[in-house]
Amino acid sequence: MKKSIIFKKIGILALNLALLLFSTFTMAKQIPLNKLIGQFDEKKDGDFIALDSTILPVNKKGMYLQKEPTGQLIKAYNDFKKVHPDIPFIVVSATRSYTYQNGIWQRKWDVLSAKLHDPQKIAKQILKYSSMPGTSRHHWGTDIDITSVSSEYFRYDKKGIILYKWLQENLPKYGFCQAFNDGRKGGYQPEEWHWSYKPIASQYIAQYKAILESDPNAIMKNLNFMGHDKIKLEGLVKEYVLTVNTDCY
Repeated sequence: MKKSIIFKKIGILALNLALLLFSTFTMAKQIPLNKLIGQFDEKKDGDFIALDSTILPVNKKGMYLQKEPTGQLIKAYNDFKKVHPDIPFIVVSATRSYTYQNGIWQRKWDVLSAKLHDPQKIAKQILKYSSMPGTSRHHWGTDIDITSVSSEYFRYDKKGIILYKWLQENLPKYGFCQAFNDGRKGGYQPEEWHWSYKPIASQYIAQYKAILESDPNAIMKNLNFMGHDKIKLEGLVKEYVLTVNTDCY
């Protein structure tokens, strides 16, 4: 009986040690806040690669993506072209920094503020398809937009329909999920073109969620874009960052 108790205690100690080591490893793997909110230079980061240096077709130079999703996207592209050589498969957006996203937000805010006088309504209008700086999945280097950013193309154009069907049926095999699908309650409008590399992006959203739950001000105080102080910032951040396809968690 005494031996049994001793072995049980040893087992508990071993389990506690394993949990401690796992916790230490997890903390060591934490993603820096500046990378979560896009306040870094992807062009100087060793985990990123210029897409125009690869086989992937791009609509403009200077776009970067993390290396692992780039490798998987190349595999997907090559396999797609084997069966659909004449249908466009082009990366039209990849990593976007806080500064880049802020430029998009500022331009749309300026246009809408001439028509709408309620900052919350202006923000909600922009947020149908564009993120607040610091909240975009494109900050992470895991997400890409493919070929078109128009739902009409994927729903009504013959080539777009074929492309979208293939993306839905095949991109998950390479680790990608459609971040903004139909059926979500809140968040962005559906985006057939926006695909996210789950093995890495799921780590980013998990950490973002943990911060929002434990110390949301750690993020809010770094979001200084136009109108940030005139809208329900924390509520909007939580809705638009976290309301994504459950397959992407």
